[in-house]
Amino acid sequence: MTPVIAACVLVLSATPAQAALQPCAVGYVRLTFDDGPNRNATPAILDTLAARGVKATFFVVGSMAAASPGIVRRASTEGHRIGNHSWSHPNLTKLSREQVTSQLARTNETIKQATGVSPTEWRPPYGATNALVEAAARDVGLTSMVLWTVDPRDWADPPATTVRDRVLQAVRPNSTVLLHDGTGANTPEALPMILDGLADRGYCTQ
Repeated sequence: MTPVIAACVLVLSATPAQAALQPCAVGYVRLTFDDGPNRNATPAILDTLAARGVKATFFVVGSMAAASPGIVRRASTEGHRIGNHSWSHPNLTKLSREQVTSQLARTNETIKQATGVSPTEWRPPYGATNALVEAAARDVGLTSMVLWTVDPRDWADPPATTVRDRVLQAVRPNSTVLLHDGTGANTPEALPMILDGLADRGYCTQ
């Protein structure tokens, strides 16, 4: 599987000192959040992103989005991308094509009802995919599968500083970072530290 990664502009001649002074001297990192929205964690994450002027992508679980459409609407209104992460977070490769289609189509409709826009990006739960799953996704208008390159395993609730360190140690230009707003209770606390660390290294986030 090849992750879909955000485009990046590299300035190969920048020294570490220059990187600290020049916005985006090193390149771009894409921040993504899975498994929400959560009524506590997601608003806290949105508050941090708004305060920093940072945009991210939220891959929402349809059943969670249906329970908190206002949070999804807020994220979209504030300029964040909303992607499809299935209705109930199953391993899609274990389902029939009809079941996969239902999982994705129901979530598409829920996102459209909340935001007015049908998503085109999606992320299979656990990153598990195959030709059948991808064909079903295309059938419902999901044309861009987005995986990840950095996984700090924040869903297991390590300390916020551990989440920060795992991200900053693994990140490279063009990285797509997997974080969680539906699980991972320490993620909202880790996020400001992650953003500070990325900025200090000369990365811009998107």
